[in-house]
Amino acid sequence: MTESTAPEIAPPERRDVSVVVPFRMASERFPNKALSLFFGESLIEHALDKAKRLRAREIVLTAPADDLAALSADVDFNAFDVRVIATSSDCASATERVVSIYEQLICDTVLTIPIDEPMLDADELARHLDAGCMNDPQIGAVTFYCDFFMAADYESPLSAKLVIDRHGRLLYMSRSVIPVGKGGVVDPARLKKNVGAFVFRRSFLRALADASDVPTALDRHEGL
Repeated sequence: MTESTAPEIAPPERRDVSVVVPFRMASERFPNKALSLFFGESLIEHALDKAKRLRAREIVLTAPADDLAALSADVDFNAFDVRVIATSSDCASATERVVSIYEQLICDTVLTIPIDEPMLDADELARHLDAGCMNDPQIGAVTFYCDFFMAADYESPLSAKLVIDRHGRLLYMSRSVIPVGKGGVVDPARLKKNVGAFVFRRSFLRALADASDVPTALDRHEGL
């Protein structure tokens, strides 16, 4: 009689992507949101949990040094296998924060996850990554959007709305309600919410870092 052993199951292959979770405590619209609770777990833990589920080559948490130090008292970074990179408090947006560290990331594809969208579906993000959303070399960045379900949500300046063309290319993003028809008529079915997750090509981040006119006056005016 011979003993049989179960075949070894190889661990899932890691995706060739750097997942970055940018944040700051001193948000003007939502101070200390990183530690705000959603169903008993802080928003930053929700974001890091989604990042971990994506099986990326690396997970990077980036924020001003003081914010990272404050967060470490409440969140166990080791539990999420996260690399911590401090960024300047002068960064005005999450994208600026990512641009400032792009040279330290190990992958050519970079996915950013916002901390204020705890209902973001990690499996949906994974599906887009696996479907090759960045296969076209002409594409430098991809973002994600969804429908609005409540008037209070699209009326709030906390929600970023976007307008795309017939080919799915982003035309404009605003905190105001867009698009608006003649006479100020708003059709909720046409409104789309940007969920704050982006996929960047490293070369695109490099171009943003080298551009002297980015962020633009409109970027700073909208706070996006």
